[in-house]
Amino acid sequence: MTLVAGLRAAAYGVPFQPVGGVHGSDLARINNWRKIEDPYGSGQEVYVIPAIRPDVAVIHASEVDEQGNARVLGSPFWDHPLTRAAKRVLVTAERIVPSDVLRAQPELTLVPGFMVEAAAIVPRGAWPGSMHPLYEIDYAAVEGYLKDERGALEAHLASAPEASKAS
Repeated sequence: MTLVAGLRAAAYGVPFQPVGGVHGSDLARINNWRKIEDPYGSGQEVYVIPAIRPDVAVIHASEVDEQGNARVLGSPFWDHPLTRAAKRVLVTAERIVPSDVLRAQPELTLVPGFMVEAAAIVPRGAWPGSMHPLYEIDYAAVEGYLKDERGALEAHLASAPEASKAS
């Protein structure tokens, strides 16, 4: 929630975003987050998270058209504020579709093409994560990636969907 708050602040063009649920956490001290008093008089204090403005956002979409309009059929929770906060947006997508497909349901377009600097078609590009409704999280691959042993990363990369195409 604090990461999204920082991204939202940047997307909204404000220096910070208030966020609840931080009281009692060491995160506030570690990150040097400030508290402000409720300007509407409740007397409560709330932490404010500074704007986070990434240089580049890279998201993986379900579909993209030739103009760069991108649609995410699953949850866009992180992707929406991230693409609005970043200075540049790059999109990878499962597939390219005709623009008419996106125009038929414009409300499902997460990132309009004018915001996208470049797009590439990368089937299974969210792996080992999920891309609803096309595929679920590959928990075995995630567990293999997290092993604290020599060669774990190499084994993980060798099992990636694109690894079989490189051979």
